[in-house]
Amino acid sequence: MVPRPGLGARWRSDNSPASWLSSALLLTLCITALRLTAERCLPWRLGVWLVLAFGALALDEQFMLHELWKFRCHEWTDACRWSAVREAPMLAVAGVGVVTLAWLHRALSHRSTRGLLWAGFAVGLAAIAVDQWPEVQPHWPWLPELPELLATLEEALEVVAEALVLGALLRQPGLR
Repeated sequence: MVPRPGLGARWRSDNSPASWLSSALLLTLCITALRLTAERCLPWRLGVWLVLAFGALALDEQFMLHELWKFRCHEWTDACRWSAVREAPMLAVAGVGVVTLAWLHRALSHRSTRGLLWAGFAVGLAAIAVDQWPEVQPHWPWLPELPELLATLEEALEVVAEALVLGALLRQPGLR
């Protein structure tokens, strides 16, 4: 009998139920942005950008494209010897995400809706921090080891972040 991985190992996997739910939520965000744009509840440029961004993120999550880059890019370029190059897709998500959310913040009309949006961003940043911790910690040995429970919850943090952003979009007036 082959031993089965513990719950923590299964949740940490990119093949976990949380990862599947994450890609489903990203696809839902893509479709919601398309509908909001079609109904003129969002400026069209922002709406098109959100459709493209959420669509790309959904494909990335489903097909693990950033993991492919992270673990295989050294076969394509010597630049991958640097951690920042290997981690470029994740770092780009954080950087482009903050600019996109500032743009979206201006388009959303209610303070509570904006609060959901920024709460989603904060949780998403926490997920990225958990993902990046093992890369950063060896360079700064004074940082503590990441608690195993927190490492296990990275995918769940992504799902919560996406759900909060979806909640913000669904609260946008005009969407019925």
